[in-house]
Amino acid sequence: MQIQRMVLPLLVVLVLGLAPLSYGQFAPHQPSHRILGYYNPATGAFEPLRPAEDVDAAVTATTGTLVFKLTITVKSTIPKNGVVGCSGEASVGDTSGRSYSEHGTGVGKLVSGTTYTCTVTLPYSWLLSSPSSDKISLDYTANLNYGFQIAASNGADTAVEPLSARESDQGIPSISVPASGATTTEDISATL
Repeated sequence: MQIQRMVLPLLVVLVLGLAPLSYGQFAPHQPSHRILGYYNPATGAFEPLRPAEDVDAAVTATTGTLVFKLTITVKSTIPKNGVVGCSGEASVGDTSGRSYSEHGTGVGKLVSGTTYTCTVTLPYSWLLSSPSSDKISLDYTANLNYGFQIAASNGADTAVEPLSARESDQGIPSISVPASGATTTEDISATL
């Protein structure tokens, strides 16, 4: 009987003691004003992070096509199953920190004697924040490849495996980013 008399006052004390803690659930939420940052060991101070710039806010979609037209004079011996080819690369680094690179290849066509033409077409679409001041770096490669013919062990299939015999890589002077939608052609002469 004495235990029953003590249980009720204990429950009342427990409920009244925990009640203030439960009212915290109904308090209006105050957002914390934390400052993100880092400890700089050189100065011994806490330095707040600067807000990131919104790089997407001022970008312009810049599209177009770059065309590399190579005239290749072959002075090297063209091996059996040999293929004259070319490739082109264009890259641009923007002031927003973004960079873009385009790469393409082409197969040479015999025009006359030892002269081949080879075309690489690079359509592009870049988000640039400063297209009027950005520069495009251009590189090309003219190559002469062996084409080793490999037969399958069952004799049913063959494949041609390319292997570089001769290659010439060169850069072209940088160009300004063309107006959006433009096709820009670079005429190039190369010797292999």
